Amino acid sequence: MDTQALKALIDLFGRAPLRELEISEGGQTVKITRAKQAQAFLPPASPLPATAPAAATTPPSPTEAAEAAEVSSTKELLITAPMYGTLHLSPAPDAPPFVAVGDTLHAGQQVGLIEAMKVFTPIKTEISGRVEAILVPDGSEVEAHQPLIRLS
Repeated sequence: MDTQALKALIDLFGRAPLRELEISEGGQTVKITRAKQAQAFLPPASPLPATAPAAATTPPSPTEAAEAAEVSSTKELLITAPMYGTLHLSPAPDAPPFVAVGDTLHAGQQVGLIEAMKVFTPIKTEISGRVEAILVPDGSEVEAHQPLIRLS
């Protein structure tokens, strides 16, 4: 089994509610097992001394609030890959792309396909906006959560 297929298999296993998966191919066997989650040990909290001052909480300054809003809005305007695989920006090699720079997208619209282990998974946007840039070329290998398209 090649490395690309193994990475895709691990990614798919990570998203599935399985505890164990075993696959045999060409005399090779791959077994993936999900480890039991161990509970973290936290020592008991010691009470604060009576003389300890209470922590003062100050509201964020307008500048900090604007920067935080800018970061979150930038993050919200990216369409990311849902999984590892090969990105296809059109339904077929000779077909026009799903979207182009300047197109207006609506939530639920398909913007591409990701191929992993010969299975094609549609990529649909969850946000609306105008396509500002397509960040990954057609046919590229993409990782899960990698930005693909930036909207404005």
